[in-house]
Amino acid sequence: MQKLLFSVALAVLAGMAGPATAQDYPSRPVTMIIPFAAGGPTDVLGRIVGARMGELLGQQVVIENVGGAGGMTGANRVAKAAPDGYTFLLGGSATMTTVPALYGRKAQYNPLTDFEHVIQFADSARILIARKDFPAST
Repeated sequence: MQKLLFSVALAVLAGMAGPATAQDYPSRPVTMIIPFAAGGPTDVLGRIVGARMGELLGQQVVIENVGGAGGMTGANRVAKAAPDGYTFLLGGSATMTTVPALYGRKAQYNPLTDFEHVIQFADSARILIARKDFPAST
């Protein structure tokens, strides 16, 4: 199943390169932008996936950590990159929902129009924990 998901993701990335260069993709290293500082969970996940993608593509996957503004700085860099399949974002809920909700029209990108979703390959559960005597019950 995991190999199938990687294959689908790589096929979509290859298709983004355009028909004229599809046979040569990737002819140079590809860059994965991780919009958070190095060493965090997103960075660790990105490096694991990037290493395997590099093996499958036969080309180096360069990991660039571009942190700042809750992920907006790195996501904006990808939104402004050439749409050639050589620069992609390891995005998530922070970059695709939280940043646009917090910044509104001042957000530097539009997650609905500036990106093309390729694949979801990870999910992480979140829980809210409070003191036992906290007055909220729902």
